[in-house]
Amino acid sequence: MKSVVALLCLVALAAAAPRSVQPKYGFPSGRVVGGIDALPGEFPSIVSIQRVILIVSAHVCGGSILSNFWVLTAAHCITENPPTANFQIWAGSHDTSVDEPTRQVISVASSTVHPDYIGGVNPTDIAVMRLAAPLTFTPRVQPIVLPAPGSNPTGPVTLAGWGSTGGAIPVLPSILQKVVKPLISYDECLAAAGTDSPLGPTNICTGPLTGGVSACSGDSGGPLYSIQGGQQVQVGIVSWGWIPCGTVGFPSVYVGVSHYIDWINQNTN
Repeated sequence: MKSVVALLCLVALAAAAPRSVQPKYGFPSGRVVGGIDALPGEFPSIVSIQRVILIVSAHVCGGSILSNFWVLTAAHCITENPPTANFQIWAGSHDTSVDEPTRQVISVASSTVHPDYIGGVNPTDIAVMRLAAPLTFTPRVQPIVLPAPGSNPTGPVTLAGWGSTGGAIPVLPSILQKVVKPLISYDECLAAAGTDSPLGPTNICTGPLTGGVSACSGDSGGPLYSIQGGQQVQVGIVSWGWIPCGTVGFPSVYVGVSHYIDWINQNTN
């Protein structure tokens, strides 16, 4: 019964998630639920993916810098937006409400979604974006470190993003948020999510299952970091969870980046 109820509440965590779902289930108060303000420049590889309509832009997802021309994100961040949507990335940003001198704004030229992605949420919820012009690397704009192919992350991990701070109607924070979370095993995640969930062996999961700490609307596509040898290694891409965010007994689910290193390399030259 638990898994059936969970699936009714299961949604991708993009700010562009179907708006009919958001009022139905609502969101709790909190930032990157349970998080705090990040320090300026603390996560130089993270970007805000902005959907542009005419001259107005709005944050819809997170992403991470692979190289000066490529950004890594979740597939549903692309497919759940209108086909005519134009995207920009904001790199070097901390407070999206002000005109930051560190920010680089570049249009997205094209996107490539994993060929096994079938829409909604599933283990291949991964995509890359090709930028129209190169990023300039600075102390606030740096490429992510990718994990070793097939490796399994251990220890605590850190989630960063501009996810919702709202209740029934998502309200995105202007300042980047962060929270440290525990990893949970695949077996523990499967037991919590249910065997009829879209969870797959290439996903990784975080708790705590006691609730109150979670990714939320607008965090999708963003990085989950593991500190390895003093470096921020991206081990996950925010993919999906349950609404309300931070529900007791349910995990947050991410694409396990280590399982897609070959695909990333093949599709980013």
